[in-house]
Amino acid sequence: MAYKLIFLKRAEKDLDNISKYKAGFYPGTAIRFVDEVDRYRDIIEENPYAFPVYQYNPRYRRAVIMDYLLFYKVFDKSRKVKVYRVLHGKRDIEKCL
Repeated sequence: MAYKLIFLKRAEKDLDNISKYKAGFYPGTAIRFVDEVDRYRDIIEENPYAFPVYQYNPRYRRAVIMDYLLFYKVFDKSRKVKVYRVLHGKRDIEKCL
């Protein structure tokens, strides 16, 4: 049975900001980014342990999507995965988490 992936409000806002930014400069890249997020969503829903624990904050797992990092936690009892943030890899990650 697959897990249910839930983007928390902050992660949804991150995705919205990223999409708007990319669409303003590189429309094709915005579409490709959204497609990649959807592909990773499918992977995480099927196997949430496919991506490693984030070495600097082991409470989270991290998936790399293009230049961005998707941070999430797995909740086995409820069969849910919560996405907390989607951040550009060059940001101060520890400050943002």
